[in-house]
Amino acid sequence: MIEPRHGRGVGGGRSLKTAAEALAALRFLGAADGGVTAEALAAELGKSTATARYLLNTLCQEGFAVRDRQGGTFRLQEAPPWGESWGESEAHDEYSRYELPERLSDAVTELYWRTRQRTYLARWEDDDATVIVDARGHQGLARIPDLAERIPLASAHALAVTKALIASSGTRTALMTTRGDLAAFTGTTITSTPAIELELARVRKRGYAVDREEYAEGFCCIGAPIFAPDGQVAASIAISTPARKFATDADELTSAVRDVASTATRGWQESDRDLPPPLPADPVPRGN
Repeated sequence: MIEPRHGRGVGGGRSLKTAAEALAALRFLGAADGGVTAEALAAELGKSTATARYLLNTLCQEGFAVRDRQGGTFRLQEAPPWGESWGESEAHDEYSRYELPERLSDAVTELYWRTRQRTYLARWEDDDATVIVDARGHQGLARIPDLAERIPLASAHALAVTKALIASSGTRTALMTTRGDLAAFTGTTITSTPAIELELARVRKRGYAVDREEYAEGFCCIGAPIFAPDGQVAASIAISTPARKFATDADELTSAVRDVASTATRGWQESDRDLPPPLPADPVPRGN
């Protein structure tokens, strides 16, 4: 196992733990000819899979690694930008530049324990896809059929976890509504441009997104955005739940999703200012 080297460095100076872990990840990638998975890196570093995935996503965003979307593995970039000056690399879009903090993994866990429903954390991967970077659930808990880790833009109109991201981006909204190939997964899927634009306007006004059996019959989802310290939406957190439970507990589940998203946002903002972690969010009025 490659041990991250942190604590006292050469000459007695202190080293940065996160930087040491990133360097250990680079060494592991460089030694693996066939690419590595987030699970393999987690085992190598003695970290959680979520932490390993954050490290790998960051290395990809900064140009040091690439991801095989079919195999789900990561490998070292053939020509990493070792000597590249600031600003010379291809500009990241307004969302993908964020490195999601590890505390968001705690938010996923908190939402799962509050709702006992399958819980997801997602972010933009590129211009035409969302990637689920973390999830929680227990054995026997129903899964949304055919939901993959990478959600293409052509499917994003039907899921709350992606609506919560799209609603804040005029660029993504335009890309989605002008595609002309939005599938009707069920009888309630929203596919027309006017209806989608109205739906996203509702998401922006309410601060959360809902899909009512729009992607898979029998499943409803509730999602809310998480904001980075600069005020931009950087991720979304969501739950999926059987339609019958949504029919009876929608207000309670929505309140939990919004509370956890709000607490995660405040925690990220306060950690950026080196303030103590926040208390749980105030209850959100129901019926909004």
